[in-house]
Amino acid sequence: MVTCLTNVPNLFRKIMIVGRMVTFALGLGVAGVSVPQFAYAVSCDAVVGKWVWFTNGIVTFNRDGTMMHEPGNEGTWECTDAARGRITLKWRVGGHVNKLDLSADGNGLSSTDPSQPFVTAKRIGTAPSDKSTHPAPAAPTVILTTQPDGSRQLPKDLPELMHAATQRAQMWRQDAIPISLEFQHFDAPNPKLTKGPRVVFLFSSPSEGAGLKLTVTTTDVNTFAFSQPVKWGGISLPPVFVDLPAALRIARENGMKGPLGSASLRIYSPSGAPPVLAWMIHSSPAGRGRTVNGATGEIIDYDVTGYIAAYNAQWERAAKGLRALMRNARGGSSSGNSPMIGGDGSSSSSGSDGPYDDGSAAREEYERRAVESRAYWGGSAEDYNRIKNGECTSSDSSRFGC
Repeated sequence: MVTCLTNVPNLFRKIMIVGRMVTFALGLGVAGVSVPQFAYAVSCDAVVGKWVWFTNGIVTFNRDGTMMHEPGNEGTWECTDAARGRITLKWRVGGHVNKLDLSADGNGLSSTDPSQPFVTAKRIGTAPSDKSTHPAPAAPTVILTTQPDGSRQLPKDLPELMHAATQRAQMWRQDAIPISLEFQHFDAPNPKLTKGPRVVFLFSSPSEGAGLKLTVTTTDVNTFAFSQPVKWGGISLPPVFVDLPAALRIARENGMKGPLGSASLRIYSPSGAPPVLAWMIHSSPAGRGRTVNGATGEIIDYDVTGYIAAYNAQWERAAKGLRALMRNARGGSSSGNSPMIGGDGSSSSSGSDGPYDDGSAAREEYERRAVESRAYWGGSAEDYNRIKNGECTSSDSSRFGC
């Protein structure tokens, strides 16, 4: 008991000291009390990554301050309060501005603007590690350089431009590969729009089937991510190819006239031939174009696209079916029985007075007269004159069987 009492004065002194501190603090008022600030759990670095937006799209924040929304928008973001994890977004399309706070766990975003309470997002995956251990990659510089070509400017150094554009695209998808590039000369009627040359790159992500369009002018760079899977093929353009000024010179040396209107470079896979890297070059206004091998600089005289052969084959099948239909329609018997539609027309029925379809001159003359007769009785004078002069159009073919 004596031992316990000996500690009473020390205890009393401690209580008095605490009491004086409380009284002093109350005398100063709330503003004079030093209240410790609780540190926020995250900083702006935690916004880097992919987020499910309130619109159900996907927004990707990059460390260089750019962001991309899938589908169809992009912009920039900046840290406006690192201690609170507060960011401001500026969207290119629409010019919208969002002010957002990161949640304490770094996995949520919510608007601080009372007029935009609906703007929210949730992270996909885990937050990135500290920026100090993973330095932010420098944004590649994508610059379109040109040289005079008459009254216009012609893009040059396109292999170097594609290299920089690919680095930019790989910030969108790491496996992005260039599938094609296209040059256009843009004459905008609106003075506020960018005029002059522009180069458009198409990039594909083989792992995801996603597509990105990157447009470069002499003043800016714009990107557009496609919301639907793309089918552009999986063959990447090579890093080295014949530059556009050289390809244009070769085309002009081989008959192309006039100023350059458009040009495109991609790898084609024609039927029965190995893939070929080809420049398709067209003059302006529409005139004779040339195809230049993008690897060797040689002129290509055949259709690398395969479009002409496919079109001719399709037209021949349609024309053959129409001729058979018209032959059957003319070959009904005198007894009134309807002819069978869709036959091969290899022979005429008993009521037909036409010659056997053997490809002879007599058969050709018979069909020519039949077509002219149908145009005379079933069409106008213009139709008849056109058929008579051998100027059958696709409409005439479907109406009269020419």
